[in-house]
Amino acid sequence: MIWHDVECGAYAADLPLWRELAVAHATGPILEVGAGTGRVALDLAARGHRVIALERDEVLARELARRARDLPIEVLCADACDFALEQPVSLCVVPMQTVQLLDDRRAFLGCARAAVAPGGVLGLALLGEGVQPFSVELDADVLERGGVRYTSTPTALRQTTATVVIERRRRAEGEEVEYASLDVVTLQRLDAASVLAEALRSGFALHGVRSISPTAEHVGSEVLLLRAVAQ
Repeated sequence: MIWHDVECGAYAADLPLWRELAVAHATGPILEVGAGTGRVALDLAARGHRVIALERDEVLARELARRARDLPIEVLCADACDFALEQPVSLCVVPMQTVQLLDDRRAFLGCARAAVAPGGVLGLALLGEGVQPFSVELDADVLERGGVRYTSTPTALRQTTATVVIERRRRAEGEEVEYASLDVVTLQRLDAASVLAEALRSGFALHGVRSISPTAEHVGSEVLLLRAVAQ
């Protein structure tokens, strides 16, 4: 859980877009897929939106429920490729390239189409254009908690025809803690045109495309906006 906070918790470049979509499209609860410890869900709920926060990791889901306190957040611990809602929503957001981590994108799109009411919008964040391989250390993400300093430093990004592999060096240092490891995340290599083609077959239509600029710590995103069509 701590590394999720270190590497994702401070990221805010995409929040203005999710807030904008919430105001424009949410007529009820907003579904967030891959909610983690609540970076997006807590922000939207603090602005008065009801949120259904879907997270498959039980540890992260429990922590999100704890952090939510009295905010209007329902935590749903389930796999993004195998879930169902009691009632459809008008807006579903999938931040931070979560869709590129999924094992079965076709199954996810089917679940998402069932979860989004006709006319509702699905927002998918993909790696932005121009991501370049590297093998040098970039600026570290840093978090201090309980007398321990946690750092996560991107050390390499490698691409194949099918994947994007991101390596990070993680360190925890304190009076009674000394820890180091290498973390490797593999994303499916996707482009907006390919995802759009899959989404069209799943009952969505193109609503728009937005971009989120890169920061010193994070790559940029291309956000595909899809509208659920009546079936």
